[in-house]
Amino acid sequence: MEETTPLVSIGIPLYRSLRFMEIIVANIEAIDYGNVEFIVSDRHLLDGALQLLQQKYGHDTRFRFLSGTDQLNWVEHFNLILRQAKGKYSLWMAHDDSYPPNYVPDLVSALETHPDAVLAFGGVEQVSLDGFLPTLPFVPPPIEPQEQWSLATAVRLLTLWQLWIAFRGVVRLEVIVQSNLYIRQTYQNIRADIYWVFGLGLQGRLYYVPCCYCTKRFHRSSGGADWRFGIRQSLNAYHVLCSYLRDYAAPSWESLKARVVIYLWCMVQGVLPAVLARKLGIIVRKILLR
Repeated sequence: MEETTPLVSIGIPLYRSLRFMEIIVANIEAIDYGNVEFIVSDRHLLDGALQLLQQKYGHDTRFRFLSGTDQLNWVEHFNLILRQAKGKYSLWMAHDDSYPPNYVPDLVSALETHPDAVLAFGGVEQVSLDGFLPTLPFVPPPIEPQEQWSLATAVRLLTLWQLWIAFRGVVRLEVIVQSNLYIRQTYQNIRADIYWVFGLGLQGRLYYVPCCYCTKRFHRSSGGADWRFGIRQSLNAYHVLCSYLRDYAAPSWESLKARVVIYLWCMVQGVLPAVLARKLGIIVRKILLR
């Protein structure tokens, strides 16, 4: 019997996930969408989360379970899941986030109807479990649905918006495979998700779907709760972002201006408070990327 290729691959990376089991199961049960596969992976096995999910869904042919004790960091783990994906489209579902039933079908529909889009994403409702909330409230991205996509657009989203939100979207998998565009390691893997989404933006449109929202839970034990951005992170950020530019943007006057804007954006974040860095970034971008 010929194996059916899934339309959507949903990766569920686990790490000390037993405490979020109710959320994980609710996300899985909310997927009332045909032709999907679930890739559930735990590379640390520090609790029984994977075992419980195997017991509950092991009979379901849509599920594949990956286990190991190789202690992969989060970037390596996410890339492993992405490489295992067989679908036309793919996304990760964090163990402590919630995704409504319309989330996957609406984002997939956006990619199906917009062939120039490489990623479709929605908004994020931010919830703190213990008072820890390190980000600004959600605002829609500064892009218009009909505007022509360009390198300047990708730089605008990087420097003026919260690209970590788009990381929760659905990606066109063939773009990743054909371009070898997997998440690149950063110093302490801080903001590796943001820089990868920027790399995607060099390959095509990042399409915003206003009707889609997921819920992001913040807590002091979150993976990025202790991230700090200083000079060393600034220098590394510029290096990683330029590696995406080198590989996925043609050399041009526009790409040179983009490097200048990104360099200044990276540097000011290492020395200035976020609010001042953001205002300075707006000024620089308006001057160089008109």
